[in-house]
Amino acid sequence: MPTLIHHLAIHELQKAADESGARLFLSQSLMPVEERAQALVDKLNDTFVRKEDTLQGYLSPPEDALFPGYFQLLVDNGLTEEAFLGFTKETMSALQLTLQGVLGAKGGYLVYADYTEEATNERVLGIFLVRDTEGLVFRKEDEADTFALNTVTYLNTDKLAMACRILVGKFQAGQGRCVELIKHAKSQKEISEYFIQWIGLERPESSRELTQSFLNMVSELPAPVDEETGEAMEEGRFREKVLQFANSSPQKVINIEEFEQEFYKNENPAQQYLQDHQVELDKEFRFDKRTLNQFYNHKINAEKIYLYFNSGHLKQGQIKVEGENIIIHSPELAEQIMDLLEDR
Repeated sequence: MPTLIHHLAIHELQKAADESGARLFLSQSLMPVEERAQALVDKLNDTFVRKEDTLQGYLSPPEDALFPGYFQLLVDNGLTEEAFLGFTKETMSALQLTLQGVLGAKGGYLVYADYTEEATNERVLGIFLVRDTEGLVFRKEDEADTFALNTVTYLNTDKLAMACRILVGKFQAGQGRCVELIKHAKSQKEISEYFIQWIGLERPESSRELTQSFLNMVSELPAPVDEETGEAMEEGRFREKVLQFANSSPQKVINIEEFEQEFYKNENPAQQYLQDHQVELDKEFRFDKRTLNQFYNHKINAEKIYLYFNSGHLKQGQIKVEGENIIIHSPELAEQIMDLLEDR
């Protein structure tokens, strides 16, 4: 996803996993915005956006943590070049303090990028922790008719150690969860907690949890009118349409107002539901594709027999349960099984 870079700074956090303290190497000026810098930020942003499950939350009040206070000052100063560089240095020092006594956490390069996503016109502050990794390259031997393998050290931008994005416009408008942070596996939870503490992330919920809250709401809403029949839409068809609606978003975002316009025109049953049931779901949030797919598509298995089907198959009676038996009405499947039996 192309980005328009406003400011870019890179600092180094020097820390080994078995060390309790950390050292900093702070750049004294911003990186020039040229072709390689543009490629780096585009790649880091794309890597982040591809993540299925992220944490989404709020910044804590400035008086409760150092990072939110410095970020508020940056915004108040108009995100100028001078203010941005000062923000990056101050927050790096805060990270150094946060890491005191933390074993297991490792350092790397902190890439601070202030940019606008061209597809969404969203102003973003991205912070990406990138580490070196070793790889192999072919080298042509000058005096031989062959190739040799050389090792090379490069930045691993495909596997971010830690990263977050702050949606600046959302923060300024106070419109809900403005922070997106990569959610790590349980095995990394203790190590990555310091990053959450450093950012000052409050009331975080995963994309999976937010998506499930949305789907619970959809299950409770009245069926919309099917434009083809003029009648209430059949449940399986409604679920399929919701899946198609969400997957049509290239940014993996569900907008509640657009959802209502798509299915209920000028009515607002979703917003009313959220208000009546006191569900804290933002007007717009990043969804988890796996959770969404499970809303319509189902996988079950037992005794080494696997079934993959959707809600429509159940509603239309193609798959039925009678006692302990599963009945599948499918001439094509029956024909394939008969072919197998005949080949034996």
